[in-house]
Amino acid sequence: MKTLLINFIILITIISGVQAQQAVPLLEKIKSHSEKLPIEKLYLSFDKPYYNTGDTLWFKSFLLNGDHTLNNRTDKIYVELFNDSLVFVESRVIALNNGLGYGDFALQKKFREGTYTIRAYSNWQQNFGSRYYFQKSLYIGKADEKTWLLDSYQKLNISTSKSTIDLKLRITNIKNEAAGLKDVEIHLMNGKKRLMKADFQTSIDGLIETQIPLGDNKLNEKYSFIIIDKKDNSRKLTLPLIIQDLDQVDLQFMPEGGYMVNDIFGKIAFKAINADGFGKDIMGKIVNSKNELLAELKSSHKGMGSFYLLPQKGESYFAIYSQSGKEQKQLLPIARDEGTTLRIEPFSIKDSLYIYIKASETKRVENYTLLAQAGNENVMATTLSLKNGFIAFKVPKKDFPDGIIHFTLFSPDQQPLNERQVFINRNQKINVSITPNKGTFTQKDSVSLEILTTKEDGLPLSGSFAITVTDNGQVKQIEDENNIISHFLLQSDIKGLIEEPGWYFKNNDPATLQALDQLLLTQAWVGYNWPEILKQNLIPSFKAEKGNTIEGILTNLVKKPVPNINLTLLSLGRNILVMDTVSNSEGKFIFKDLPLVDSVSYTIKIKNAKGKTSSANIALDEFIPAADITTFNNVKPWYVNTDSTTLNYYKVSEKLNAKTPERLQLEGNMLKEVTIKGKAKTEAFMQTSAWDANLKLKIDEEELKKMPRKSLMDLLKDKIDGFTIGTIWANFCDTGSSRHNFSNFLVGGKLISHVIVDNVNTLALTQYLEDDYNVTGISKTSKYPEVFEVNNYIFNRLSAQDIVEINIYKGCAYYFLDIKTRSGKGPWIITANGVYVFRPLPLYISKEFYSPKYTSQNNSTADYRSTIFWDANVVTDENGKAKVSFYTADKPSTYTIKIEGIDLFGRFGYQKSIIKVINKTESK
Repeated sequence: MKTLLINFIILITIISGVQAQQAVPLLEKIKSHSEKLPIEKLYLSFDKPYYNTGDTLWFKSFLLNGDHTLNNRTDKIYVELFNDSLVFVESRVIALNNGLGYGDFALQKKFREGTYTIRAYSNWQQNFGSRYYFQKSLYIGKADEKTWLLDSYQKLNISTSKSTIDLKLRITNIKNEAAGLKDVEIHLMNGKKRLMKADFQTSIDGLIETQIPLGDNKLNEKYSFIIIDKKDNSRKLTLPLIIQDLDQVDLQFMPEGGYMVNDIFGKIAFKAINADGFGKDIMGKIVNSKNELLAELKSSHKGMGSFYLLPQKGESYFAIYSQSGKEQKQLLPIARDEGTTLRIEPFSIKDSLYIYIKASETKRVENYTLLAQAGNENVMATTLSLKNGFIAFKVPKKDFPDGIIHFTLFSPDQQPLNERQVFINRNQKINVSITPNKGTFTQKDSVSLEILTTKEDGLPLSGSFAITVTDNGQVKQIEDENNIISHFLLQSDIKGLIEEPGWYFKNNDPATLQALDQLLLTQAWVGYNWPEILKQNLIPSFKAEKGNTIEGILTNLVKKPVPNINLTLLSLGRNILVMDTVSNSEGKFIFKDLPLVDSVSYTIKIKNAKGKTSSANIALDEFIPAADITTFNNVKPWYVNTDSTTLNYYKVSEKLNAKTPERLQLEGNMLKEVTIKGKAKTEAFMQTSAWDANLKLKIDEEELKKMPRKSLMDLLKDKIDGFTIGTIWANFCDTGSSRHNFSNFLVGGKLISHVIVDNVNTLALTQYLEDDYNVTGISKTSKYPEVFEVNNYIFNRLSAQDIVEINIYKGCAYYFLDIKTRSGKGPWIITANGVYVFRPLPLYISKEFYSPKYTSQNNSTADYRSTIFWDANVVTDENGKAKVSFYTADKPSTYTIKIEGIDLFGRFGYQKSIIKVINKTESK
C-alpha cells in the first residue's frame, strides 16, 4: 500500500503548519520494518458454537495479509486443541491454497467435559508473539445417565459486615428428575485455589440454599463453585460465578491520545468492568476538588463512554458514582504539565476525519511527524509545525482502507508521543443472498440453495466461502457473535475481550458508530512496540513456510559451516523419493519442491567429495511450536441454567453415544478382530521375547498422528488403564505380589517386564545381556533397578510423532511393550554423524462431511444431525453464483444457514438465513 505524503487544507489560519516531506528517516525505519515483518491475520469459521464428545468439529481457515488481501507468503498453518487445564490435546497441520484451508477434529468420547480452546497460527506469525494468533474457546460437553443439570441463582449480599454469596441451587438429572437427598461437597474456587469447602445434602426436590462467606476476598471472573457427589467423585460439576445484579465495578479511565495535559481541552474515555469481567453500565459525575460539577459520567454501551475535560495545574479531578448503594469517589489520571495531545473526531463530517493536535508552551516546535498505519503498513505521513501551539485539519476517509487506522504523533527526535486508533468503514463489503428452491421443506427432503455474491455497487464478484446449516432445535444461535467481518476488521487488532463483536457491524447508526469509537478509545489505545519497530538490521526469528522444503546447515566439530558437501534425501514407503543437493559457502542447504503428503519420514545422508560419509553435523530448520496457551476465556457449562435447545442437543448426543461405545478396557475381552498380520506379529513376539504374550492393545500410526506432541509417558497413561509406577508386583505367574526396594512401571499391579524398541530390549542398555524369559519364565527387569531409569528416560524423551506403532501384550505375570519408532534406531535416541532422520509434522487431510442422500421419503433410518450440512469450499463464479444441495433430517424444525467468506481483495461477507422444515402432513 503506497504511503500518502500529502498537503492538508488547514482549518485555521496557520496554513504553514503542515508541510509535505519526501524523505523522513523515521518513515524509512518503519517502512523497512513493515517490509521485513509483514503482518498475517488468521480466522477460523466453525460449523456450530458448541459440541459433544463423539461429535466432529469442522472448520475453515482464512489467512490474509495485514491489508486483508491474498496471502501468498505461507502455505501451512497449525491448528491446536487445548483442554481447560491448558494441556495440549492434539493438532492439525493444514495445507493452504491462496491462504485458504480446512480441516476437522474428531472429538473422542474419552475427552473430559469442559472448555476447550482452539488456537491457530502460521510459523511466520510467531515473529509477533501471540498478537495475531486466532484463539477461540468453546464448550465440549458429555451427556450420559450420570449427568446433573444445575439451575443456579447467585447474589452478592453486602448487608452484613462481611460479604456473602447467596446461593440457590436445584440439581436434576438429564430427564429433569430431582436429585433428592444427595450428599454433595461445594468448593468455592478462585482459579485453581480453593477458598472454602462445605458439605450439604439436597432436599427431596434437589434444592440447596446457603450463604457462602467471602471474608476479605474480592470477587473476579476466576471465581467458581465445584460441586462433587460424595458417593461418586466422578460426578464433578463446575458452576461459574453468575452473580445477579452484581455491583462491584473496576472503573478505568483512558485519555484520548494517551494522557491529559494541563490547560488543553481533551476527551477522556472510560470503561466500567464488573467482577465477572464484562462491561457494566454506570452513571455518575465528574467533579474537581471543590466538588464542582464538570461533566456527566454515563456509559452508552457495555460500560463504555467518554466525556470532555479541561484540566488545570494544581487541581484534582474525581469520578463519583454509586456502587452497592454506597457512593464511590475515584481519582482521575493526573494530567501532565507539559506535552502534546492528539484528538480525532471521526463523525463531525461523514466523509472526513477532523484531527486536532495541541502542544504546551515548551513543546511548541517544528518537525513533528504524524503517521497513520493500517496493519503495520504506512498509509499516510506528514510533518507538522506546532510553533503556534495548535493545528487542525481534515483528512478524506476515502484515502484509507477499511478497518482500524492507527495514528501516532512523533516528536522531532522521533519518539512516539500520542496514539489514537480510528475505525474507517467505507461500506466495502460482499453482499450475500441465499435463495432456497422452495418456501418450506418436509422431513428428509432435498434442499437446493442458490448463492449470489455482489460488491457494494451491486456488481457480481467471485469469492471463497464456508457454509453451515444447523438445526435450531439443537443448536442455539449466538447473537452478535464474532464473525469474519468483525474478526478481520476489529478483533484481530485489539487485545482483550470484545463483548458481542458482531454487534458493531449490524448497522451504521450513529449510536453504533459512537460505541465502536469508544471501544477503540478504551481497548485499543496502547500502541505498537515502537522501540522494537525502530530497530535496524532486524532479522525474523521464524521463517515463512512457502512451498514444501527442508532447510538446514552443516557444521563441523567447532560449529563452523561446512561448504560444498553433497547431501542425499531419501524417503521410502508409499512415496519413494530421492533428491540431492549441495551445501553453499555458508554451509546451508535446501531441498525444494517436496511433495505435499499427509505422512512421511526422510533420511538425510551427507558425503564428501570421495563419496564417504562426512562427519559434519546436520541441523535442520525444524518447526518449533508456540508455547502452550496460558489463559483462555471460560465458557459457561451447558448444564448450568440450560435452555431447551441446548438440552435437546445433548440429549440427542447421549442417545448417539450410547449406541456407539468406544472405550476398550485393557482388562476386558480380547480384541474382536485381529488380522492375520497381527497374529503373525504376536507369534513372532512369543517366539523371540515372551512365550505367553497375548496382544491386548494396539496403537497404530493413525492414532499417533492425532497427538504428535504427546510424550510416550503421557500416551501410555492415557491409553492403558492402570498404567502407573509402583513397588509391588509378582515375580512369578502363580505367586502373590510382594514389595520391592525399587520402583518399576506397572499395569494394574503387573510388572511391565519388556520394553522393546525396534527389536532391542532396553535391558541391554544397562546390563549388556539378553533377557532369557522364554527359558526361565522370570523377568530380569524385576532384578535390575537401572532398567526403570532407562525406560523412564525413553518414555519422557520419545513423543508420539517419533513412533509408528505400539503393541501392548499381556502374559501370565507380566506386561510387555513392543515399540516401533520412525527412525528405526532402537532405544539409542542420539542421531549419528552424517545421518539425520526427520519426520515433519504430517499434513492433515480433512475428512469429507457426510451428507446423506435419501431416495425415498419413507426411509426409516433415524437422522439426528445437528449440523445438517457443511461445505468449506463454496466458490462463487465470475457471475457471483454458486449452488449447494443437501437433505433435511427427520424432524420438523427450523434451520439456520450461515455463510461467510472473502474475495481476497479486502472484502468480507457474512449472512444468516433460515428455512423451515414442516411435518409431511402439514399443508405447505
